[in-house]
Formats: sequence, structure tokens, C-alpha cells
Amino acid sequence: MGKKRTRTKVVSKGQRRSIVAGVKEVRQDRSEGEKAYNKLKAWRKGQNPWITVPGPQSNMRFIKVRANGVWGNPKNRSTGIYSKATSDE
Repeated sequence: MGKKRTRTKVVSKGQRRSIVAGVKEVRQDRSEGEKAYNKLKAWRKGQNPWITVPGPQSNMRFIKVRANGVWGNPKNRSTGIYSKATSDE
């Protein structure tokens, strides 16, 4: 039989990077428009990303909500914000 372990947890010393160098800078260089476009693409694919919207009260400046709650279900495009039914033709 083997010996019992004496320690209950391992604490990291924080000596090495957890992500590849350069990834953080690339993510920070994205513009607000590019982030919004990526969220819209994800919503159209059927995913449900988190989006930031103005809060309902004055003490809540911005709140995070799911995209389906604001834009509707992407399967029903006629109820979405970029539907063809609301275009000015």
C-alpha cells in the first residue's frame, strides 16, 4: 500500500504565464464595433451571448443580459432587430 498524502491542496507560485504571449494584446485591440458585430454573428448562429444594455433605473447605468432577452429568438428572424420585415422598402 502507498503512503497517504499529507497536504490537502497545492498553491501555485505564479511563476509562468497561463496564456500565450500576445493574446491579451490582440483581444484588447478590438474595437467596440468589432465586439458588437461578433456578438451579432454569434446570436444569428443560434448562440446566446451576453450583451450590455442601459439599465432601467438611474442608479443602474448598464446591465448585462442575454441577447435572446433583448433581440428575441434568432430562429424567428421577423422578431429580431435586423429582420427583413422592419426594413424600409
